[in-house]
Amino acid sequence: MKFPKTRIVFIIILLVMVIWVSFWYSPYHQVRSVVTVVDINAPGDRVWQVLTDLDGYRAWNPFLTSASGAITPGSTITIAAKVGNRTITFHPRISAVEPKKKLAWVGRLLSSEFFEGNHEFEVIELDQSRTRVIQSEHFKGMLVAALWGRFSPALLQGFRAMNDALKRRCEQIVATQR
Repeated sequence: MKFPKTRIVFIIILLVMVIWVSFWYSPYHQVRSVVTVVDINAPGDRVWQVLTDLDGYRAWNPFLTSASGAITPGSTITIAAKVGNRTITFHPRISAVEPKKKLAWVGRLLSSEFFEGNHEFEVIELDQSRTRVIQSEHFKGMLVAALWGRFSPALLQGFRAMNDALKRRCEQIVATQR
């Protein structure tokens, strides 16, 4: 029995649609997140200055070991991140800049359906000399479930190391200016 070509094409399209819909409703499509918080004994504008000086990351940042590019919405930056024993270079797009409050970028592998990470720094001035930084990243896409167990512990360690180094750097700058 021979199927007409249109029927075969219809069956293939139907199968692709069923697979696609089942993906969206499966646990593999869940968003996975890493969130860390650090309180820094430095004013918010000083923390913002250190955080947005991408060229300076080499000097103090053990997680994002180098970064370059313009901190303007829509621009692409280059970042090298040390995740465990590996250094991964990627080119995210700046998705939000609220001076002295928020810096965010989004990175993708192929497309957002496969792998997307939304990284954000929220800078909250607690008073004139203390600032809280919330660093987070939210991941989604088909590859996240497969990769999460492998990279999430190293990613959390990297976030914490960066937070500690950011705190030391900002507090050191403030101490030398007194």
